[in-house]
This record gives sequence, structure tokens and C-alpha cells, in this order.
Amino acid sequence: MYYLKRNSIQLFFLVLVLFFNNAQSNDKLIKISNIKLDYEASNYWLSYDQHIPLLPDTLNAISKGIPLYFKVSVNIFENSYGFNKIKLSNKMYTKLKYKSLLRTYVITDINGKKSYFENVGDALKKISHVDKLKIGQTSKMESGMLEIEIKLDKKYLPKALQINANSASWDLSSEVVKYNIGIL
Repeated sequence: MYYLKRNSIQLFFLVLVLFFNNAQSNDKLIKISNIKLDYEASNYWLSYDQHIPLLPDTLNAISKGIPLYFKVSVNIFENSYGFNKIKLSNKMYTKLKYKSLLRTYVITDINGKKSYFENVGDALKKISHVDKLKIGQTSKMESGMLEIEIKLDKKYLPKALQINANSASWDLSSEVVKYNIGIL
């Protein structure tokens, strides 16, 4: 019981510190670059690079064992008769967690594969490049548009942090990136 009381006090102080931290910055944006879309064997495959900046408060929370779930939303629209129609839509997750007993950071990628790292910098390097992500199966399109967005899913944060989820430390997201598709 003492263990739970001690941790709840630490979590309260963490939430209190995050509540008073209102630093707004464009450095909190997740940047997506080098988008490549392939079509093989009736499936669309996506490769891209991402940069996820983590503020010190967020890094501190990770080191205390709070996992971060990054939601990747991908939509493919097909141009037909001047209108965009959704051809494929998919939402996937990447998880970053610290295992205190092992003293390692664990990345669970979109495909469910786990990777272990000794420091958070190496873990962020691992998730910075996504290669051959399967979006889904459909027929080949002649023209269309790809939309991709990455953001921290706040619903997986502990309830105490969800109250203060509007803080800059927890507002990690990318802009919706649009990519025109020609014949692949």
C-alpha cells in the first residue's frame, strides 16, 4: 500500500508540473518526409521518414514507465469524375515504452515487432524510418491522393495525465501530409 501511495504522490507532482508548463512551440510538430508509395501484388505499401521531437517532460514520463502510443492514419483517395472517393483507410499504432526492470526502451512497431534499446535516442532512431508499411489491398489506381497523419494518442495515457493532455508536452502531432498519386 505504501508503494502505491508514494507513486501517486509522484504522479500528482508530475501532473502539477505539466499543468504549469505552457510553452508553445512549432518544435512539437512531428515532421513527415521522403514519402514513397508502391503497388505490389494488389497491395499498397508506404515508406516514409518521421521526426518525433519529445520535450523533457515527456521524456521524464517515459522514464517513469508511461507508454506512448503514436497513431498513424493513412487514407488513399481515388479521383473519379472530379470527386475524391476513399479507396483505402487504415489506422495503425507504434508504441514506445520504458521497462524499468530491464532498463531498456521497447518499441512495438506497426507490424507488432518488438525492438529493445538502451537509450531513448536509439529508440527514436528506430521509429524514425518506416519501410514497406502495408496499407491494404485494392485495385490499382490511375490517379489519386494519399493523406498521412501521425499523432500521439492521448487516450492511452494514464487518466491523471489525460486531464492535462492539452499541455504542449502531450500535443505531439503532424500536419496532414498530402501526396499526389500517379500511375505506379
